[in-house]
Amino acid sequence: MYGLTQANHQGKYIVIIARYFTREVSRALLTITIVLVIAFASQQFVRYLNYAAIGKIPLDILLELLGFEVPYLLALLLPLGLYLGILFAYGRLYADSEMSILQLYGVDQLKILRFTLLIIFSVTVFVGLLMLWVNPWISLKRQEVMTSDYATLHLIQTITPGRFQVSPDGRHVMYVEKLSRDRERAENVFLAEAKDTHDTNLVPSWMLVSATDGYQEKDKNSNDPLFVTTNGYRYEGVPGQNDYKIIQFGKYTIRLPQASNHITHADTEALSSSELWQQYQSPKQAAELQWRLSVGISVVLLAFLAIPLSVVRPRQGRYAILIPAVLIYIVYINLLFISRRWVEQHAVPIHIGMWWVHGIMILIVLAMFYRAKRFAGC
Repeated sequence: MYGLTQANHQGKYIVIIARYFTREVSRALLTITIVLVIAFASQQFVRYLNYAAIGKIPLDILLELLGFEVPYLLALLLPLGLYLGILFAYGRLYADSEMSILQLYGVDQLKILRFTLLIIFSVTVFVGLLMLWVNPWISLKRQEVMTSDYATLHLIQTITPGRFQVSPDGRHVMYVEKLSRDRERAENVFLAEAKDTHDTNLVPSWMLVSATDGYQEKDKNSNDPLFVTTNGYRYEGVPGQNDYKIIQFGKYTIRLPQASNHITHADTEALSSSELWQQYQSPKQAAELQWRLSVGISVVLLAFLAIPLSVVRPRQGRYAILIPAVLIYIVYINLLFISRRWVEQHAVPIHIGMWWVHGIMILIVLAMFYRAKRFAGC
């Protein structure tokens, strides 16, 4: 009876310790991940603002594009968040000598790993769902938004009043003095277009349009965006020469180049994981599928590494292991990026792919557990 009661008490202590560990790691994980997501999302927001300022995307879809980035950032930052969360949570327990007391109850490295498995499993499943299913669907939706009729039709939404804007091909220049509140009509419009010439030695002729206002509409036949100007003049000729034409018009329609959508992700990122598996013999598709799986694998390996890496001597300070931990993470992630590029370029066979990087990481994890075991025995 006494042995049974003691076993019940020990089991109760184990449950309490497990909950305590889970709470500490979860709190650190959420805090670190939220801070990282906000920092990287802000950087993406500034990047999209820059694209909107130079006329590459309409302002109206800016927040929608930023929303597409959040799940992608979560998938990439959660492994780092869990890695640092375990380091900080367990490092504090070691530094404050709490772990030394828990070791008296038989809490060793393997039990700590067992206590942490639930949160590792949860984060791995969540990241796997994001990488294998959610993010490919989001990449497809992002491409649809960037190539939609709305994004290509409302080029006037990308214009900044009082600023000359040049098209990516350098053949079109546009300027408007003022836009209406709904940004549907422009006032005091200036347009310039370089005409094609087959002789590269000749100075190209330019067509200039100056009009009191303008608006955008869609071609009924081709659905291409058209810019309609009213009450203005059209000039055509070669710069520096007096031989040019002047035409006064009441209404003049110009076919402008469509907005550049080069910031969308590669087509392989929009393919479903099942499609990538069917095309696995192609290096590019194989690299994309291995990358999606590798992000999920990195959650497990980084979390396993953080457990022995968090071992510090009492009063040594929980930040003592931060620099080597960050260096290991940087090397690991950069090796994944490099190996992904090698697979895409067929510099590494597909069956080797990115797996050798995880193999090296597994050896490091085993070595760190062996080190932590020896450290505990000292």
